[in-house]
Amino acid sequence: MGVQLFAVLHEQIESEVKDFWPRYWGGVVLFDKNMEFYKALGGGNLLKDKFISGFLLNPRAISNYRRAKAMGVDQNFRGEGETKGGLFIVGKGKSGIAYQFIERNFGDWAPLAEVIEICRRLQNPQEIQLESITSIQQED
Repeated sequence: MGVQLFAVLHEQIESEVKDFWPRYWGGVVLFDKNMEFYKALGGGNLLKDKFISGFLLNPRAISNYRRAKAMGVDQNFRGEGETKGGLFIVGKGKSGIAYQFIERNFGDWAPLAEVIEICRRLQNPQEIQLESITSIQQED
């Protein structure tokens, strides 16, 4: 699709990075020492949750864990484990953020169909303009 992808990590645990890359991610991996990416997801604050309340007592997080396990994603409990992540899709130039997904429950994944659709639209801006024009004409 011609879209650059980056994984952003907030911890530099060598064994974890080696396990993650390239097994789950073959692209560029960045280390965000100051956690600015994670703060941006939270509107300036880190999105955190405790293990007991955010995972053990959260049915959605447990369901996410089971889904990942059923898909063969290895899990461990190394690292800080309280910071939630997410996804930004950023347009070209100064167009800004085209899409944002925030991990509300541990293990939430951005809906793949939405991500692909946003990337497709970013690759074909003329199509978006045509859709907008068609939509306006249909309203009249």
